[in-house]
Amino acid sequence: MKKTILLIAITFLSICSFAQTQTMKNYDFNKGGYYILGLYSENNKNALRDSIGEFYTDDIKVLNQFKKVWTFNKPSKKYSCGYHYDIFICKKGQILESYAINLECKVIVTDKGYFYFDTNKLREFYGKLKKPIRQNKIFETVTEGRLYREKMIADEKLIMTPNPNWLEFEGSFRFTYNCKKGTKDCLDEDNKIYNSIVSRVKKQFPHEKFKMKNVGGSWTEIEIEITCNKTLSDQFNFKDLERNEYFGKWEPFKVKLDSYWIK
Repeated sequence: MKKTILLIAITFLSICSFAQTQTMKNYDFNKGGYYILGLYSENNKNALRDSIGEFYTDDIKVLNQFKKVWTFNKPSKKYSCGYHYDIFICKKGQILESYAINLECKVIVTDKGYFYFDTNKLREFYGKLKKPIRQNKIFETVTEGRLYREKMIADEKLIMTPNPNWLEFEGSFRFTYNCKKGTKDCLDEDNKIYNSIVSRVKKQFPHEKFKMKNVGGSWTEIEIEITCNKTLSDQFNFKDLERNEYFGKWEPFKVKLDSYWIK
């Protein structure tokens, strides 16, 4: 009987251990150079968020505490109630991984799934975190912005700066693809249609870089956004894609850059 109980206990512990997800297990914080940065996600009031504020830490002891505490084993439903924090793991100014947290729905979203988030897993860090300095820059040209960012990345006081689209592209435009009348192809076959459009644009412009995204639609239409350089936009002929009704004007990106720094 004792052996049976011991075997059950070992099996139970093994299952629990296997089910645990340690979000930061791939990072060796002891080597230094890492940051955890917490930024407001949306303008949702919450007492815990308002008391902690936006934060960062590069303290190895605190980083390892996060690594230990932010281990999850209880899945959560996918909520649509917005988020209070975006959490970033950073090194050399770059984002390595990110999470989103809602403190009221008690959920954390990771690339490994949705998990129940006990708010005490954040509350226990109160008083152990520092306040980042935020800077906003606006540039006249893409070239000016790219040169500034390249120089900024080498600054040891930089915690994080995003990778804006203008690092690779100059702007974007949209067009609407209309499906055959009397069908529901735009819902039933939307992925197939979208992939077909991507293939056709790649074939038509083999030397142009671009990103394409399905940004919405209905039974009868799909709206497509193309992020690209102006050279592709100038050559793009919407007649090459039958049933196009609306062709949006190409718009250059506003060259803005946010960055977060230690004091």
